[in-house]
Amino acid sequence: MRIIAGKLKGSKLKIPDDKSTRPLKDLARESIFNLISHSNNISFKFEKSNILDLYSGTGSFGLECLSRQAEYVYFIKSKKTAFEILKKNITKLKVEKKTKIFLNDVFYILEKKDFFKLKFDIIFCDLLFKNINIK
Repeated sequence: MRIIAGKLKGSKLKIPDDKSTRPLKDLARESIFNLISHSNNISFKFEKSNILDLYSGTGSFGLECLSRQAEYVYFIKSKKTAFEILKKNITKLKVEKKTKIFLNDVFYILEKKDFFKLKFDIIFCDLLFKNINIK
């Protein structure tokens, strides 16, 4: 797992040993960023943007945004083990001053009225649903 572009390109990220956190793979991230950066239908510049990374896991999406000159990234993670890895990744990349991490349930954080006084340019939600039966 690595940062794929920008000023932190090539930096390796720590990933959890257990299978309960599913890191966003390099190829998936590259596809998302190509769409955001090169689409004729989307006009977006990462410079000076504020990003909200819900269910952030190891932080690969938000950290990739910082590598591409995002101003600030807010991470929300509820699982303690992944939260600790996220903190290590942030420290390793020396981007502590450009991040805020919340260790809590996403809905708990989003229900706080003060939270949405913040403005976000991208809200990224990478959530895996398990055991869903659709008829």
